[in-house]
Amino acid sequence: MVKFLNELIVNNKLKFFFKKKFKHTKRNSDNSILLEFNAFQSYHVPVSYFANYLSEKYNSNLVGYFNYKMIASPLEESLINKIRWFLGDKLNLKNFSIFRSFGVREIFKPEINREMTDKAKEKFLIFKDKIKTKKDILDIKINNVELGDLIYDTYLKFKKKPTILIDKDFYTFLNDFFKLYFFWESYFRKKNIKAIIGVHSVYSYAIPLRIAINKDIPTYCVNFRKLSKIDSKMKYQHGEFIEFKNTFKLIKNDIKTEGIKLAKKKIEYRLSGTAGVKSDLITSEISSFGNNFLPSLINKKNKKKKFVIFPHDFFDAIHAQGKNLFVDFYEWLEYLGKISKKTDYEWYIKNRPNFSGKFQIYQPQTEKVINDFIKKYPHIIKLPNNYPHNQIIDEGIDCALTVYGSVGLEYALFNIPVINANANNTHCNYNFNFHPKNLKEYEDLILNFEKKNLEIENSEIYEYYFMKHIYYTKNWLIKDLEYFMKYVGDYSSINSYKFYDYWIQNVTQKKESEIIQTIKNFIESKDHVINITHQN
Repeated sequence: MVKFLNELIVNNKLKFFFKKKFKHTKRNSDNSILLEFNAFQSYHVPVSYFANYLSEKYNSNLVGYFNYKMIASPLEESLINKIRWFLGDKLNLKNFSIFRSFGVREIFKPEINREMTDKAKEKFLIFKDKIKTKKDILDIKINNVELGDLIYDTYLKFKKKPTILIDKDFYTFLNDFFKLYFFWESYFRKKNIKAIIGVHSVYSYAIPLRIAINKDIPTYCVNFRKLSKIDSKMKYQHGEFIEFKNTFKLIKNDIKTEGIKLAKKKIEYRLSGTAGVKSDLITSEISSFGNNFLPSLINKKNKKKKFVIFPHDFFDAIHAQGKNLFVDFYEWLEYLGKISKKTDYEWYIKNRPNFSGKFQIYQPQTEKVINDFIKKYPHIIKLPNNYPHNQIIDEGIDCALTVYGSVGLEYALFNIPVINANANNTHCNYNFNFHPKNLKEYEDLILNFEKKNLEIENSEIYEYYFMKHIYYTKNWLIKDLEYFMKYVGDYSSINSYKFYDYWIQNVTQKKESEIIQTIKNFIESKDHVINITHQN
């Protein structure tokens, strides 16, 4: 009861703050700025400033759109959910009132009509005959809008399956996905949309973003840590890694020097077992490094090459960086199981530590997939999830395998080669990892590993870290992230009323002026992602 009252008081304070802050001038009714309507408190504050800046720039009204069909809710909703939405909208309850307090005039949910259903069925019958393999799914386009990766990842997430079976269940899903696409295709055709703001550039969330990109409509992803502009050149909000090298060359030398110095310090924190803000691991309270070594499971006595597989969450945006060498993480793991039998190496596999909060949703399913995998390939030894990286390194492994994980940075620091199963991974601008461009090259790297040579330069590692974690700033909205995290409690609490409370207690007019100027600098620039040059 106390928590409920605190939340009610803080929510009302924020609404009063927003109403006072943002002038609710009715703009040109023919123009709209679309922004995702959701329940994420950590999004509401940054998007209020960002959307109102765009509203003024384009003389447009703000329109909120529900974007969680096919993920958090089915395409066809129950009568109860429809009634809840109707009452929330008409009585201006909860998040409806928050969005309207900063100027959103309309909030809608996609509704599928007969025309959309007919178009979807027609398109479905065409693609049903074309889909022979899982790879064919990734090639699906409609009206030059790329949808294949969105279909693939949405299916895995919504169905909680590690891979796709092309069966009746998948076909039903695909037909529904096309219905949702044609809703958005119709909406964009009928409305005069000047810009759109989303949260994620993956899953079905990205359907309206992809359509906007195809129509050259300014398209953004916003959260409290990052601002991204996505377009035909960069369809993913975390795709800035393809520009790291070239961008670094343009940075002033004094900034480079200070940035590399800070990168080294941050890396030291990470390797010492420090999690959280200091080591740029805000999403995790548990470090994969540490001094609590476990009873050894890695055989240090023999001279066989030792490979460690570091799997990913099988349900989490497989194609967040584009296409990989394998259609999904499950197919990648199966491939490694089979190729491991052709080698005389020792093979190990280690999952991530058991994180708390929202990560607990999919961890049990991922763990089950890995447990089934080692039953099928019993020669591969499973290391405990809390087996520290520094213990693995100390016990003398020779190679780490990932699709695009952070071990590419961490193991390179200890001169251990990492083979990515994706040439388009976050480390691809640098030579401290292997980046095979095709399956043949990938297989050759594994089977002929002894003949391969990788010259690892620490200077490249520091440059990469500076670009990823410092130059592309995570502090555009909140400067003191360490204090902020202590204020709200933990990462799982950022989407609670505590975020609102932090903002009300700490925001100043000077801070707001800086935020508006930063947003302006970013939007007026040609950059895809906010960086330190957009701030004072």
